[in-house]
Amino acid sequence: MKKNVVLISILALAMFSFKNEDAKKENASAVVNKIDGFYIFTDSRPLMAYDSLGIVELGFVTGTQYHTIRTHLIKRARKKFANADGLILDLKKNGIDQCIVIQFKQ
Repeated sequence: MKKNVVLISILALAMFSFKNEDAKKENASAVVNKIDGFYIFTDSRPLMAYDSLGIVELGFVTGTQYHTIRTHLIKRARKKFANADGLILDLKKNGIDQCIVIQFKQ
């Protein structure tokens, strides 16, 4: 009788642990904005496998707003990597803003 109670407890615990893992995956997914042909990842990384094509640094830009920085990085990345799929923005408080240019694996 005690073996059955222990077995049922273990099965119940296993079922709840799998359910929690699925909930974590749902919470980690999002819809990513596509701007000027690039998927833009800010403070995040894609779940799909990808290759890094290179890094593009911001350089000189007149504004400090997110929209201005993002637009400038997109233009620079488009010139260097026309076949890229997305950008992972790396915005730094006391450094040079940059982005990692990526292409999704097929």
